[in-house]
Amino acid sequence: MNKFIRLIIEVARSVRYELLSTFGTLLTIYLAMTLPGLFWVSLNNLNLIERNLRDDISINVYLERDLTDDEVESLRGELFDFGGIRSAQYLSKDDAMFKMRESFGQEIVIDLDDNPLPASFVLTVEDYIFDSGADSLITSISKLPEVEEVIFAGDFLKRLRSITSTVKLLGLAVALLVAFSAIFITANTVRIAITDRKKTVEIMQLVGASRSYILTPFVSLGGLLGFVGGGFAVLTVWFSSVYVSNNIIKINFLPVNDIIAYILAGLLLGMTGALIATKKYLKI
Repeated sequence: MNKFIRLIIEVARSVRYELLSTFGTLLTIYLAMTLPGLFWVSLNNLNLIERNLRDDISINVYLERDLTDDEVESLRGELFDFGGIRSAQYLSKDDAMFKMRESFGQEIVIDLDDNPLPASFVLTVEDYIFDSGADSLITSISKLPEVEEVIFAGDFLKRLRSITSTVKLLGLAVALLVAFSAIFITANTVRIAITDRKKTVEIMQLVGASRSYILTPFVSLGGLLGFVGGGFAVLTVWFSSVYVSNNIIKINFLPVNDIIAYILAGLLLGMTGALIATKKYLKI
């Protein structure tokens, strides 16, 4: 208990006497960790969109005319013969019109004299079609005599994957830059604290204080700065996510495990910077 109280007093003393440099370090860590947090939230939401699209995505095969029941079954069999297709739902022109009314309301079709919508098959496909085989499957389906046009929404999924990969790479680059910046600025602050308390450290060495006893306050100072900076960064990212959700587009914030990992990362960076400083400037 006495050790813990002593630790609090020593850290508080360091903060008090190096208030300007401590505040500057805290602000730098906070700003540095906010940007990767924004990337993290963006990446999580892009991955969620990709998973949802992958579950719901389909190939729309538009036909030149309505088919009879026999023709529907015959064409469905041909489609399944291509492989990679899980289901093939047939929609007549009337079915397509009903779905449009259901989705957009009666007003959108009230002035139409004729039904302009084509009959179609809606195909759900196996997962491997997204990664390979989509182009060849679409080409094969397009050659069927009853088919007028084939539209595969997976092209959008490919573009989304490209965006996600870019965000991931940028986020990683920013995270590495932030890590080095946080370590450097924390090490500099701890160096100042060590310089200001150099005589005290020398006295502790003379009276036989252990290495851990001397180092703990400085390492704790670095860890505290990283922890608090990371905590404020998480709050800022959370407020930003709430604002975007309420005013622009619905997005999800980080799960609890990610929040804990993010704050602990700040703690670890701060302690690492402090350890580097103590190793370099404390000759014990």
